[in-house]
Amino acid sequence: VRFLYTHPHLPYQSQFIITQKSQVPDIYRLNPRYLDLNFHLEMQILTPDYIAKNIFEVVKKICDKFGFHIYNEMFEDVLSYKYELLDKVFHILKDAYVEKNPVILNDYFVQPTEKLSAIFRYLDDIVELQNYYKELDTYVPRYHFLSIESHQLVIGIEWHEQTLTVFPPFIDYVFYRINGEIKVLMAEEVADVLDKLLNDVPGFIKGTKVLTKKQLHKAHKAMRKAKFSKVEHTFTKQTVRKLLD
Repeated sequence: VRFLYTHPHLPYQSQFIITQKSQVPDIYRLNPRYLDLNFHLEMQILTPDYIAKNIFEVVKKICDKFGFHIYNEMFEDVLSYKYELLDKVFHILKDAYVEKNPVILNDYFVQPTEKLSAIFRYLDDIVELQNYYKELDTYVPRYHFLSIESHQLVIGIEWHEQTLTVFPPFIDYVFYRINGEIKVLMAEEVADVLDKLLNDVPGFIKGTKVLTKKQLHKAHKAMRKAKFSKVEHTFTKQTVRKLLD
């Protein structure tokens, strides 16, 4: 029996499998109280930390609900649920796999864990954020994941002139729609222009800013007057599944 678990907001899946017999090698070494080791979790070894943590939280709920324990071949025996242990074993296996198959990283854009986790949290909470700002007529943009000529990942968002907008963390470019055209701007330069006109999004990811109605006119005037560097990159669209920490 296979139960397919899909993350509610991100394109990642794992499987919970019930087999007729135990699939554990050398089962005779284990505590005989736990010989029914036939309920398994299967997840991809190249799973980002943010997603792995979510899956392990599901495991905890199952363990708490049915009084289950956990086991991995790296354990000496069956154990009660411990997130720290699961996380440690996951990273050992993940690092070992990458070390044996370094070429596989060519298919991904490897990011620092803190950065990628913040990006995933923004994507995970974007619907909630959109609902929160709906009554304030504030646009909550999605990320555009792109690569440039050097096979480097860059992240952009779209911003319409005179539109109240949320600016998520870790963006590199702003695609600014003005007078019917799109200007590609470096996010760092946009941030310098809007430095004192943006507010922090309360209770959210550090670095997430919002342009409020009070500052909209000033922001529009500042953007009109500012001079920005010319961006000459060729962008190629990428998917969130290409990101890895």
